[in-house]
Amino acid sequence: AIYRMERIRVKNLTVKSSDGITKLDDVSLTAYTGEILGIAGISGSGQKELLEAIAGLQPVESGLIEYVVDATGDQEVTEQLIGMDPAKIAQMGVALSFVPEDRLGMGLVSSMDLTDNMMLRSFRNTNTPFTDRSEPRHLAEVVVEALGVDTPSINTPVGRLSGGNVQKVLVGREIAAAPTVLMSAYAVRGLDVNSSYVIYDLLNMQKQNGVCVMYVGEDLDVLLELCDRILVLCAGKVSGIVDGRTTSKNEVGLLMTKVGGGDAA
Repeated sequence: AIYRMERIRVKNLTVKSSDGITKLDDVSLTAYTGEILGIAGISGSGQKELLEAIAGLQPVESGLIEYVVDATGDQEVTEQLIGMDPAKIAQMGVALSFVPEDRLGMGLVSSMDLTDNMMLRSFRNTNTPFTDRSEPRHLAEVVVEALGVDTPSINTPVGRLSGGNVQKVLVGREIAAAPTVLMSAYAVRGLDVNSSYVIYDLLNMQKQNGVCVMYVGEDLDVLLELCDRILVLCAGKVSGIVDGRTTSKNEVGLLMTKVGGGDAA
């Protein structure tokens, strides 16, 4: 991949649950624009908490989350994301999109139609007390057409759509926001093969457009095929970072159980 000069940098990140259980323990990584960074691990190893912390949806115990842009010479312009909610992150000029694991809990509202779900990203930007539905309606029509969403109409509540179509709506909305950073958790879980490959193609297109893509997945074959690098988590710790083009399922599997693992690369 050809890396641009923007990146997400995480340093010594520790996250605990509300009942005091450590979910992430001293995690450090750098994710670059122009690549897909895969995140692998046994379920519950901290993948969800990592993406939610970067997106401003998860309280952080300690550590740093930075959005870094290289300026002239060797200087860096760094924006600190710790303590910022998604709205504040957007106000800082960081274009971050997040496709969460919980599609109809965190991502979309099941009782709302496609147009209203598109508006969830834009309604705060209006300067009038009246809501303009024309642009969200057009975006809903574009997503339905471009991604082949099977729906009676854009006025149908998303909760009535199949899982694959719900995921297409969510991914389409987040990509339409023109992100610099796109994070996706289990984007193809429960989807059929055709829907899965639509999502994979979208992620690859974002990478080619210079977006930093962070992809949490369960299928090791897909991770090896899709990702430039793979960060492996085990019990909330980084057990390794490997090259997706040269590693093997055996190596990643060993790191997932920390057998043969070690400090982060």
